Amino acid sequence: MAPVYSPIVGGHQTGIAASSSRMCRKNSEGSPMALERRFTNTAHFIPSRSPPTPPLSSPSYHPHSRNHLSDESRDDSNRSYEFGGRVHHRNFTLPAGSFDFQSGQITYSFERILDEGLFEKFAKDKAGCHFLQENYPSEGTPLRVRLFEEMDREGGVFFQELCQDVFANFFVQRMIEKSTGEEQEWIVRSIGPSMFALCLNRYSCRVVQKALEDLPLETKVPLLGELQCADLVILALDANANHVIQKVFSSFDLCHWSFIISELMKEKAFFQVVENKYGCRVIQLAIELLSSDSASSPGQIAYEHATQAATRRRIGSIVATGDEEEWVTVSCGTVENPTRSQLLQEMMGRLVEHCERLSSNEFANYIIQHVITAKCLALYRELIIERCLLCKLLSMSQEKYASHVVEKALEHATPLMLKEMMDEIFDGYVPHPETKKDALDILMFHQFGNYVVQRMLTICLGTSEGKNARLDEATRVHWLARLKDKINQNDRKLLRYSSGKKILDTLRSAGGLSPIRGGLLRESPRRYNDHHRNHHHHHNSSSDYHSQSNANNNSPHSLRIPDQYR
Repeated sequence: MAPVYSPIVGGHQTGIAASSSRMCRKNSEGSPMALERRFTNTAHFIPSRSPPTPPLSSPSYHPHSRNHLSDESRDDSNRSYEFGGRVHHRNFTLPAGSFDFQSGQITYSFERILDEGLFEKFAKDKAGCHFLQENYPSEGTPLRVRLFEEMDREGGVFFQELCQDVFANFFVQRMIEKSTGEEQEWIVRSIGPSMFALCLNRYSCRVVQKALEDLPLETKVPLLGELQCADLVILALDANANHVIQKVFSSFDLCHWSFIISELMKEKAFFQVVENKYGCRVIQLAIELLSSDSASSPGQIAYEHATQAATRRRIGSIVATGDEEEWVTVSCGTVENPTRSQLLQEMMGRLVEHCERLSSNEFANYIIQHVITAKCLALYRELIIERCLLCKLLSMSQEKYASHVVEKALEHATPLMLKEMMDEIFDGYVPHPETKKDALDILMFHQFGNYVVQRMLTICLGTSEGKNARLDEATRVHWLARLKDKINQNDRKLLRYSSGKKILDTLRSAGGLSPIRGGLLRESPRRYNDHHRNHHHHHNSSSDYHSQSNANNNSPHSLRIPDQYR
């Protein structure tokens, strides 16, 4: 049964929230963060850009998402289907005679719809909304003027009601897309007073994102003024509003949204945001943009030059006190803002300080993984390994989420740091006095720790993603010999588990031998957990949880289905 009409808006797509999406960022090795700019194996990380969004032609994409202000029952009542070459509508809501079931076409004109006061009924109907979009009045026509007069009735309340409707929001997005200068100003004035509420709604958050994306900079800046008066923590933690925050990051230069970072980094808000499945995406995107080496816009370049000049001239209150220095602020419009490096330094300082706690968190661990894998954040990667992981590798490798962080650290560490980590696992712990088991014995059979051993093995074999090209050959051969010896001592026990079989097969394939067939196999505890919970572990599996099948993190998360990361 294929619907005859699907609300569509231009060619653009806007982020939509999905309670299911980005929840599970599956850390699968080979998965792309294909989500627009999200990448290959970092797929699990990204919040980020705006989470992958379903086409605007699918307004009912997430049936379980919240919609406080629209009648979702209409979504079902307006479904259409084909039978015997004809289109039939259940509980058809348009006026009798306005729709030709034989041809599947609406018979009323746009003008007649306005004349008979049927605009609201058509805008809130699936087929009617599609018709209104396709027949949108041309610029400068009397019909266009009448349309905006209709939208402005009830002091803008009617406009806001349409923004929050399951179908009508697509028509409002078409209005934004086709608007002229004067109309754009009216749209901003209509959104502004209810900006906070519109951001929290499942459907109107799309309208706000469309406005932030398409309207000229000078016209849409006042919308940021509304956000400055709002509770930014609530917006960052909301399933819908977090996409608006991310859209602000991607649509404005830093000087316009630095106040958001400053607010989210406050002591009372920090853990609330980074340990939340939606807030972690906001923080991750902010880190990406703050550390990005990509070319900035002319406005951002001018802002950076201004901040550098202010620093050189010691403008403001610059007081050097050891390693600390008061922030230099430079005006950007009417707002005082810290520089890019100051914001990044503050964020990284908090993340490193609380790294152990964040690594063990279901969502914050993705932020730590992103810092470890980003080349431009190599300095902070070393700090995380040195201050957070070393001396705690055994315990953290046995934690469900922290074990992912340990894996990424092994894969991306410098040769010097990698040597310290490997030496700690090999010789850093005293064997049990009775069983004589050392750290490697424990990890090899642990439901989460076995993945760390698998990562160590691929590094020693030179097959890991990072390749560890600078790794000393003699050192690599020495580590591999020790791992082989330990694996061979426990080969019969390893055969009992799928994870153990993976370790043995990895070793055999490196020697040109065929994979092990048969044997007693039990499901790896971690693998079982990953398939029955929203976890992102992929470990050496070709299928990537992180398929933003979440690709949205639809994967909306594959971190996700946080909606659109993942």
